Amino acid sequence: MPLVMIACAAGPASAQDFRNLPDTTQDTRILQRWVGAKFNGLPLWLDFYGDSMLVVSDRFNEFPVQYVLTTRTLTVYGDSALIYLLATAFNPNRAEEDFGFQDRFEMRYRFSLEKLILEADGNRRITMSPQQTLARPIERRWLAILADGSQMELFLRTNGTVSRRNWPGGARTIGTWKRQVRDIIFDWSPDSLETPDSSLIWVGFYDLPGQAILFDSLGPGTGTAIFRRIVR
Repeated sequence: MPLVMIACAAGPASAQDFRNLPDTTQDTRILQRWVGAKFNGLPLWLDFYGDSMLVVSDRFNEFPVQYVLTTRTLTVYGDSALIYLLATAFNPNRAEEDFGFQDRFEMRYRFSLEKLILEADGNRRITMSPQQTLARPIERRWLAILADGSQMELFLRTNGTVSRRNWPGGARTIGTWKRQVRDIIFDWSPDSLETPDSSLIWVGFYDLPGQAILFDSLGPGTGTAIFRRIVR
């Protein structure tokens, strides 16, 4: 997994030359989802939540990464694919470069009129807007139609517990859940001190745009399951 470390702090929104701003402050406004367009017009997302960050390009290329907030610079560490993505996001003319030995990409940032301004590759800039609706909490009710035609309900709670049942009317099984970037790990072990087998651990992928939790399997003999958010 590529590692991203972020060093960032913001100055006043009205400042035009942010290179001369002090390094002593931190600005938590960056800790949300930002949506913009790369230099070639294709979409780019930066999604901050908890202790994780996700870089998404063109809706297909996804890089879950870690970050550290310090001063005003966003420095990204990762493999050549991530560095290539970010470099060509600012300058498509770099598409023919060899990024095989590069493991970092540095961006400066500031805020202006509620937008995030990223600058790299000289004076090339990307303007990004916040998108709060795609960062909805996942602690609520989810429902799936399984391969055999039955339905199953998941109910995620803010205290880290989760229940599942065949719906409607099934008995509830209680477990725990935790989120690692877009992976959600469900542990149905009866005792956390025991080593759980594969049927007691589910790993779901949280699809933010689709508002769904996707599972390749719910245990031996089961197939793909897609849980949709129930808002009522």
